Amino acid sequence: MTAEPRGLHTPVTEAVLRAIPLGALLVGDDGRVVAANPQFATVCGIDGAGIDLSAGASAETVAEAVLRLLPEAATADPEAARTLRGQFVRKAEVRLRDGRVLRRSRQPIDADGSRLGVLWLVEDVTGQHRYEDDLHRHIDSLAALARDRAEFAARTSHELRTPLATVLTFCELLADPAAAPLTGAQREYVDTVRRAAQRMQDMADGLLHRYAQAASGAPPAYAPLDPGPLLDRLVADTTPRATRGGVFVSLDLPAERPPLRADADQLEGALAALLDNAVKFTPAGGTVSVTARPCEHLSHEGADGADGADGAPGSPAGPGWEFTVRDDGIGVPEELHEEVFTEFVRAPNARRGPYPGTGLGLSVVRDAVRLHAGTVALHGAEGRGTTVVVRLPADGPPGSGEPKGRAGSSREDRAGQPGSRPV
Repeated sequence: MTAEPRGLHTPVTEAVLRAIPLGALLVGDDGRVVAANPQFATVCGIDGAGIDLSAGASAETVAEAVLRLLPEAATADPEAARTLRGQFVRKAEVRLRDGRVLRRSRQPIDADGSRLGVLWLVEDVTGQHRYEDDLHRHIDSLAALARDRAEFAARTSHELRTPLATVLTFCELLADPAAAPLTGAQREYVDTVRRAAQRMQDMADGLLHRYAQAASGAPPAYAPLDPGPLLDRLVADTTPRATRGGVFVSLDLPAERPPLRADADQLEGALAALLDNAVKFTPAGGTVSVTARPCEHLSHEGADGADGADGAPGSPAGPGWEFTVRDDGIGVPEELHEEVFTEFVRAPNARRGPYPGTGLGLSVVRDAVRLHAGTVALHGAEGRGTTVVVRLPADGPPGSGEPKGRAGSSREDRAGQPGSRPV
């Protein structure tokens, strides 16, 4: 038996190997075993095979024993043997005949410029692989369910629009003064039908737009824009409806407004959803205030509920824009501050009251904030109003710089012009 390599075989070496939770085998530069911990034979499945793991035994015998545990096809492959014996393979996963998967790593042991030996570490990762496979299957199942739900919602919304349009048309014809006059009760009935049909049509349009946008797969088009004209237009569009409901809407904008790099359509859809929610859930006599201001240092506060996952953790904190929509409406129960950002989720107090909706508004905000690497925070409590704060980096998300050869002025120009917005 050859002499043990100097500097490797000491009581400390054996104690260290025993303390390692993985299977560990220390092999000298001459290809002979220096030391092995008890876990090594157990993990490799050779603890009952009579393999000599004592100091000075040949490491080649160990490699051959593990090679015999491989499936027949792998055993016949010369590459499998090279993987087990190779001096330069740092990590490799080996699938055994019994279905287990071992992860083997090799770490050279050098001192004073010379190679003393190699440390083999072996870990049974069968459970980890099984968990990952199950996780991938669950992810695939959830993705399929999400596609089915989106397709169903879009198809249903599309099918609803035609009969609803017919109902609304006949309501207008019945209410036309040129037609036969209606009694007071009849006119009230027609108005009730028209309002209900219009409410359903708005919901169907919202669903259809939401999923048509998701299915389009169009990449965001980031460009510098001034949020001022966009907010002016959104507030102007919302004010007539708010006034009819006895709600006052205010807008506070700074005089100096540095540009914000954003996707104009996504930003408009998110802010419109926040405004619509605030007005809808605020009773007569209430107030909705909208504030936008640039900020020098963008903090990464997560939503009291949206968990920063609706933002971009780890992105640099630099200058940005902060948008705040505050109302003194019915509020959101604190335990639902996170859940209301999920599609089709509505707070119980919203479902109980006369507040039509699909529960898609805040999910639109969540998606837009994610696209811009920002954060969204929801504050308030049931009966005490709601405040939603959206913070977006001024330079847009990482990698959103202007592509070469493509003018970005079109989106910027559109952002300040009147036009239709997503429902």
